[in-house]
Amino acid sequence: MSTETFILLLMALVIAVYAGLAIAAYIRMRGKRIVVCPETNTPVAVTVDAAHAAATAIWEKPEIQLATCSRWPEREGCDRACTAQIVVAPKETLASSILTRWFAGKRCAICEREIPPVQPVEPKPGCMDITSHDIRGWDVIPVDTLPGALDSCVPVCANCQVAETFRRQFPALVLERPEHEVVGGN
Repeated sequence: MSTETFILLLMALVIAVYAGLAIAAYIRMRGKRIVVCPETNTPVAVTVDAAHAAATAIWEKPEIQLATCSRWPEREGCDRACTAQIVVAPKETLASSILTRWFAGKRCAICEREIPPVQPVEPKPGCMDITSHDIRGWDVIPVDTLPGALDSCVPVCANCQVAETFRRQFPALVLERPEHEVVGGN
């Protein structure tokens, strides 16, 4: 192997390693998060500038900058001290992680079956409001209201969430049958 080929392979390897670091940081930092605003001590929804985090991850640790906050544009000039919470617990601040932990080990309020662990590519469970009995998928709950929404609802498995949503959206297409109907029996 010639020296030029060796140097080219070594450079390609170094570039691949840095690209891998950047991609991993991008994947880790994307998504909506819930942090406690230091000014108001209330939960707020934020998103991290994942592209900036990926670019800075090449040199050392990713630098966390916010791309959005539910308190903006009114408070866009804040000191962004909440980013320290993301640095300390990047996975735990993700809205999807909070929801996954909330559903873990719970039973569906409708069918009473245990809600299976949430998987990335499968239908997600939902929540039924305790007072109105409205059922919403977890993807339609506004992230900035997530902690309060979870306090005022009960879990519903993905199957019941889909069935009840269909029932409410298309009531004319639903045929109700008695639960234990015996056909031609004694």
